[in-house]
Amino acid sequence: MSYESEERYWTDYLRVALPVIGLLLMLALFWWWAQNFIGDEGNPSEVAQATQTEIATVPVATATTPAQPTVVVTQGNSNPATPPDNGGVAEQTPGDQPTDAPEDCGFSEGDNVVTTDSVRIRSDPSTADDSNIIDTLDPGTELQIISSCYTEDGDNKFWQVKVRETSDTGWVADTYLAASDQ
Repeated sequence: MSYESEERYWTDYLRVALPVIGLLLMLALFWWWAQNFIGDEGNPSEVAQATQTEIATVPVATATTPAQPTVVVTQGNSNPATPPDNGGVAEQTPGDQPTDAPEDCGFSEGDNVVTTDSVRIRSDPSTADDSNIIDTLDPGTELQIISSCYTEDGDNKFWQVKVRETSDTGWVADTYLAASDQ
């Protein structure tokens, strides 16, 4: 006859708890490893917008034209269903850089901005007369900068922009623009 005690010791519970704790630690370690391996710790839209590829090409030189290298920069798009307005490609050659533009313009070509207030979009960067007004934009209208820097008219600074919704182009005063988070 054998006698079995109804009483349990703490080691009996430990035999069940340790494998469960070990399994949870292994799952946590795998999760950490997968995030570091994939590199998906940031906001998905920021990660998608940060991708950029540069391709340098040199055309064949002829007797009349020297070879001028061209750099084509393609930028990733956070929403693949809608391509960027400029087709995702901006071509630049070393000689195309403006020399008389101010060092820091605030925005640069291709930046997305929004209107902070109701603002007029004009055909020319001037407030001399109201005949150059194309339309009045509502606050929050999404625009894309299409000029390399602003143009000054007296105390006003104007940016050449493209309305993302209608593809209209014109000039908008700098004081009514703010950087967009898109």
